[in-house]
Amino acid sequence: MIQVKRSHMNISSPIGCCLEVDIPILVYEFSSKGSLHDNLHGNNKVPLGLGTRLRIAAYSAHGLDYMLSGPSGKGTKILHGDVKTENIFLDESFNPMVSHFGMSRLYRRTGILVNDMAYMDPVYLQTDLLTEQSDVYSFGVVILELISRKKATQSNNNRLVRKFLENHKQGRRSTELFDKEIAVTGHFELLDSLAGIAVECLDDDTSRRPTMSDVAKRLFILYRSQAN
Repeated sequence: MIQVKRSHMNISSPIGCCLEVDIPILVYEFSSKGSLHDNLHGNNKVPLGLGTRLRIAAYSAHGLDYMLSGPSGKGTKILHGDVKTENIFLDESFNPMVSHFGMSRLYRRTGILVNDMAYMDPVYLQTDLLTEQSDVYSFGVVILELISRKKATQSNNNRLVRKFLENHKQGRRSTELFDKEIAVTGHFELLDSLAGIAVECLDDDTSRRPTMSDVAKRLFILYRSQAN
């Protein structure tokens, strides 16, 4: 696996592979807090303050940008293809580690489609061409889940994404969609900025989407402003 060759604090690398099953299973390093999906939507949901959510968003984007750019911008670009909250793991301090890079292509070759349609770039679905902007789109959905604590699901016509996009198109704020746990802080300008970044990532025109590097930089600015 090429992922093993990369070392980054926000990348979860496989440490082994179980071959004693019909479909090989990768074994990853232990993450004490489980996945971001578990923490947002699981049966044992935990409190997640605005600062923690900003750190998760910023450092997840940092890890994705590292893999997409390569070390010092000179390495081979590695696309993820299945960015979602279930593939972002958290350690004891809620620092994120992105996992399962390149697994999308493996599953496609084996005929097993595991990608969650709610996160998939419509342009990718139309062209079957995976690009950096496909990962940017998926990460935009992750940001919306972080600030709303609502699941992005295809079964309800992806209402979460649709509502944020409709509000943006109509020039309305999405205050009613923010998770009450962070909305009570009153940092609506910051939350609006987060929603704005997500909406840009979800643009139907891939040329208008920001790069993952730009997303990471902007998220770090928001995170540091909150930390101060």
